Amino acid sequence: MPRLPATATVAVVLLLSCDSGRSPAEPSDDLRAIKYQPASAARPNPSFLPFAFSVDNCVETVDVAGTFHPVTQLIVGPGGKEHVKFHINAKGTGVGRTSGARYQWNDRLFDISNQVPGGSLTFTLNDHTRLIGQGSAVNTRVATQIKVTINGQGVVKVDRFRARAICS
Repeated sequence: MPRLPATATVAVVLLLSCDSGRSPAEPSDDLRAIKYQPASAARPNPSFLPFAFSVDNCVETVDVAGTFHPVTQLIVGPGGKEHVKFHINAKGTGVGRTSGARYQWNDRLFDISNQVPGGSLTFTLNDHTRLIGQGSAVNTRVATQIKVTINGQGVVKVDRFRARAICS
């Protein structure tokens, strides 16, 4: 099984979310009212998609697998300004390679992008991951915050990059 650092998980999940997956139920026709009356909006994607990768916690490498549920919303506002919201809930289980300990994987990812045509692009990511050890196995929590702005001339500015891991 390939081994990925915790921050690379975000990229893998984003790529996997493009698959069609399977729907546990038909989508609702009830769309929430969207401020500014967008030119277009996407319905939530009710599919559950599989994931599998390896992640290091404070003690060992853990092979995790499960499913995640992506929801994407696109709002095109006045002047073509695009506002994209992307959210993932992921749940799975894992097994420690060294100890054989069992783990529960829970991940919440929130991504917001704003783009002005011919202007700037802002990308904000907040990811909160928990790898919960069963029995005496260690618990690991990882929080990542990233905010990047690309101005109209293509200059990239990292406004925020915070990553924190807590083991208990």
